[in-house]
Amino acid sequence: MKLSDALPQSLILLDCETTGGKAGRDRITEIALIEIANGEEISRWQTLINPGISIPPWITRITGIDNQMVANAPRFEDIAEELWQRLQGKVLMAHHARFDSSFLKLSFKQIGIRYSPQVLCSVKLSRSLFPEHRSHSLDAIIKRLSLKVAERHRAMDDTEVILALLKHISTQCAPEAVRSACQQQLRRPSLPSQLDANTIDDLPEAPGVYRFYDAEGQLLYVGKSINIRQRVLSHFTDITDRKGMDLYRQLSHIEFDETPSDFGAQLLENQQIKQLTPRYNRRQTKNKYLWTITLHENAQGYHQLALKQLDLQQALGDSSHGLFRSQKQAEQKIESLLIEHQLCQRLTGLDKRKQGACFNHQLKRCLGACCGAEIPLKYNLRVNQALHSLKNPLWPWPGPVIVEEYATEDAEQSHYHLIDNWLYLGRVRDQQEAWQKLQAGSKAFDVDAYKIQLRFLLGKASASIKITPLTGMSDD
Repeated sequence: MKLSDALPQSLILLDCETTGGKAGRDRITEIALIEIANGEEISRWQTLINPGISIPPWITRITGIDNQMVANAPRFEDIAEELWQRLQGKVLMAHHARFDSSFLKLSFKQIGIRYSPQVLCSVKLSRSLFPEHRSHSLDAIIKRLSLKVAERHRAMDDTEVILALLKHISTQCAPEAVRSACQQQLRRPSLPSQLDANTIDDLPEAPGVYRFYDAEGQLLYVGKSINIRQRVLSHFTDITDRKGMDLYRQLSHIEFDETPSDFGAQLLENQQIKQLTPRYNRRQTKNKYLWTITLHENAQGYHQLALKQLDLQQALGDSSHGLFRSQKQAEQKIESLLIEHQLCQRLTGLDKRKQGACFNHQLKRCLGACCGAEIPLKYNLRVNQALHSLKNPLWPWPGPVIVEEYATEDAEQSHYHLIDNWLYLGRVRDQQEAWQKLQAGSKAFDVDAYKIQLRFLLGKASASIKITPLTGMSDD
């Protein structure tokens, strides 16, 4: 089989070396490309590029490209016209294509050129066609195909690995399978008729929040993603429900706010949904009160559960477990714990009788703490086990903190969030503004913002953040 039997007729294989991994901050230092037409290689082109910023030593150790090598190399704007002519109208293929295409798109954008290619990712292609292999990195492919590469992490050598992979595919895979894998990547959903196609090209492949508006400027929907463009496009693929169809028919305009990471995107989405009340978002209740499960010991030494209503300005106490939007929701949780851990109805507050065995003990579902048949030590251990996962973490810092959310991918700067005792007070520019917000009075406790903080500040959610206790005082 020839490559032309299944791959796009006009294809550019490309690799970029850069000063780092963030397109909004780093720059290209080398580009290499191999042009394929009708399944045959027709040209090669490569150049070093002066990035205009210093190349970090750790990048030099990886690529071998140092500041002296690029000192007299052309800048991107010097080679942009020639590169544009080579790329124009052709499908771009790269390994981890999102990385290379984001650097190219931003570099062209900085000199006033819109570049929005059709893109194939050779990682995804390899993963689709050879699912039996665990890794699809360039190094794994080099080892798998027994390739000899003179300078790994130099642009042309890495591009040649992609070419070798395509040649391997041409001999090992059926044309129909290759064609299907390519079409799956290149497939672009049909856009709403009222939406300008250029709007999609302007969307960043970066974290943030997006908003859908109708032709009259009414807000339809607020969403978030770690890749705004990809998530927006997904709204137009395989629409199966009425809500999705209504959005599709009415969508006329899209706005977005970039954030450095998913942490900021989740906080901002939660904030905007509640403040802007979009037509098609699930309504998020602005609770006046929350409920929690508290724990205390009765006169006989048994742990006893009770429900407590929390004012939203209250700090979470040491004995609070879980946060619930209603008393009914809290009672349902206690009922599930009761069944799972054989707790006593009376000691959990679900049986209001003051004495005697609870009804579940008569059914042999309670081990008898209510009538002294089970000793406090054994019962209390089971209660602690039942409540362990619901324990509300106490605020682990001595006072308010500023959470610095580091820039990633296309975002160019960090964001700073002010949080005090799980109260999210919003973004700030500096410590003085932080103190001004604190002195202006705290906002109400937001259970959704609280859960986001738990995932990122105490949990294992992925985000580049740094937590710094707020020090000093404002001059006011």
